[in-house]
Amino acid sequence: MGLSKLLMLSAAICLNQAWVNAGEQLVKVRVGSHSLFAPADLLIYVTVEKNSENRLLRVSAESDEFFRSSEVQLEGEESARIVILHFRDMPSGSYDVKADVVGSNGRRRGAARCPVTVL
Repeated sequence: MGLSKLLMLSAAICLNQAWVNAGEQLVKVRVGSHSLFAPADLLIYVTVEKNSENRLLRVSAESDEFFRSSEVQLEGEESARIVILHFRDMPSGSYDVKADVVGSNGRRRGAARCPVTVL
């Protein structure tokens, strides 16, 4: 792969983001990477609109051969608007990064997805 294609891929990975309104909650997920090559460290930035019903943020990165996830407790209106997670040493693969916000009733209030490729 030529240097120009590699730089374009790097920019695409660092700028991937998605807004999805699934239900009431607006969620945004953006993925940045310090390295394009495995094992890669992914920084996952999740922006969650503040709401008194927000209780849990579930974030996962899934490929055909690998899965990693993390959960962060949310405290409704008192929660941070931006949550940053660090998934270390991710192997090569095409990942679907998902962020789900769960409400006090246990149901999903919002979700966002972002594709990421680690070479």
